[in-house]
Amino acid sequence: MSINRKVLTWIVVCLIGATVVGLVINAFIPRATIYFSVAPEEVTVNINGENQTVQNGQEITVSPGEINLTVSQSEFSSYSESFTIKNGEKREVLVALEAETAAAELLLRTPGSQLVIQRIGGNAVEAGAEKLRENYPIITELPINDRFFKIIMCESREFPGDPEKIAICIQLFDLQARQSAINAIERLGYSLDDYEVVFQDLTYENIREQSGE
Repeated sequence: MSINRKVLTWIVVCLIGATVVGLVINAFIPRATIYFSVAPEEVTVNINGENQTVQNGQEITVSPGEINLTVSQSEFSSYSESFTIKNGEKREVLVALEAETAAAELLLRTPGSQLVIQRIGGNAVEAGAEKLRENYPIITELPINDRFFKIIMCESREFPGDPEKIAICIQLFDLQARQSAINAIERLGYSLDDYEVVFQDLTYENIREQSGE
């Protein structure tokens, strides 16, 4: 019985020793922290080529050095920056992505997102979105989804690179659905004559042809 107690004591001492050694080693590993304040409140973050999902208020431990970072989310414009972070440094990334659809805009209206927007003087972001809604009221209805087509907001081809100009993209999964898509817009009280309209052929045959298959 005494032998068992000695063995047990030895095991406990070894475990404690291993824990202490681990903590000491861990303390000397170079580390830095990035704190994310983001709107919308869930984004995909790419840090030096590695993607991960990040929530607003989340911290990520990184190795000190050069950081190449991209924040993105579906139906939002992306944001990128590069910086050097030192060992032991804690750096905040404060970002409000710009919504590209009406559905995305709703994600910017949560309390957490609104706080982020206000902190970065995001009134400019909201003002830009409001101006788009005034100039292109149809975007409040987008996206419009159908089995044979999808209608979304997209970059203007007439004014490429101008954030105040957009186009209405009608993505056709069946070319015969072209008129049905137009009818869907007109039923909502909008006229295509008031917008730059881009029709996109996303039929299986066209995609296969474009891919060279």
